[in-house]
Amino acid sequence: MRWLLASVVGVTLLLSTQAHAANWGDLKDDGCKGANVHRFSAVLWNIPWGSNWEATCAETPILDWGPPTRCVTNLNVWGEWDRPDPTCK
Repeated sequence: MRWLLASVVGVTLLLSTQAHAANWGDLKDDGCKGANVHRFSAVLWNIPWGSNWEATCAETPILDWGPPTRCVTNLNVWGEWDRPDPTCK
């Protein structure tokens, strides 16, 4: 009976962790930030309790862009992506 209870608790914790995995909020267009550099940003939500915010940010990809160029902590943690853009002068 204890094995069954331990299994049920383990599966519940696993599903709970996956359901609340860190995810990015809406992508914000921050405009041109230099020659050939266009910046986008988003806030990171549902960071697992006890996790390091900056490390979680640095490891969480968005779209096909991969993880952010940098992570900024300001009440929340924000990821910033610098993308090549030849229209930025």
